Amino acid sequence: MGYKTIRVEKSDGIEKIILNIPEKLNALDLVMREELKEEFANIGTDEDVRVVVMTGAGKAFCSGGDIKTMGDVSTPKGRDRLKNVQKLIKLMVELEKPIISGVNGAATGAGFHMALASDIIIASEKAKFAESFVKIGLIPDMGGLYFLPLRVGVHKAKELMFTGRMILADEAASLGIVNKTVPHEQLDEEVMQLARSLAEGPGRSYAMIKSALNNFPASLQTMLEIEANLQAVSFSTKDFKEGYQAFVEKRKPVFTGE
Repeated sequence: MGYKTIRVEKSDGIEKIILNIPEKLNALDLVMREELKEEFANIGTDEDVRVVVMTGAGKAFCSGGDIKTMGDVSTPKGRDRLKNVQKLIKLMVELEKPIISGVNGAATGAGFHMALASDIIIASEKAKFAESFVKIGLIPDMGGLYFLPLRVGVHKAKELMFTGRMILADEAASLGIVNKTVPHEQLDEEVMQLARSLAEGPGRSYAMIKSALNNFPASLQTMLEIEANLQAVSFSTKDFKEGYQAFVEKRKPVFTGE
């Protein structure tokens, strides 16, 4: 696929999406958002891809939306623009495969929220995050008003959104924004090591876990009902049969994602 703003690399069940406009700090411009939507839609039907990794080329993960394209946005156009890019977030969240973001540098504004829309975030010690929307008189979008409070709580989310201040990697880890921070030069290997491990795992289990947790926060009764329904399906999968047989035979299971 001949994309202009992203690079795609595939191997051993892993697809790596590299945001690739380093001279613009990988800003989520109008072309990139369409290319990402197209690629995530493709991944959804690609049985060879079991895990997705997303990272940025150069010094940044993604510096957010392309502000230069926002100058003449009216209220109707603004709503249409946001509804369109929200499709990317929905594709990521609804994708029945794990998404790992390897945050190699700045992830601000919309870039921050793309990382939050992934399932696991591993950050370089050089990573930094910011709810930078208030700096130009906007509110957080692309799911940020949902994702950030889930990670840090409502009151902390208000502080970060009101101030728009920079959050360095160590603070991001302590707040639960990222799952792990690693030395910058080890980021790619840490991310790919996790991706390889997940690619060998039970893909249908991942899909059902992700689907169930998309309902969070929900009542205990709701989650118990979801558990019962999905576990009933799990018992009929080839991966469960293989996992059971491997347990009985005291060997490592070989999952196929079926």
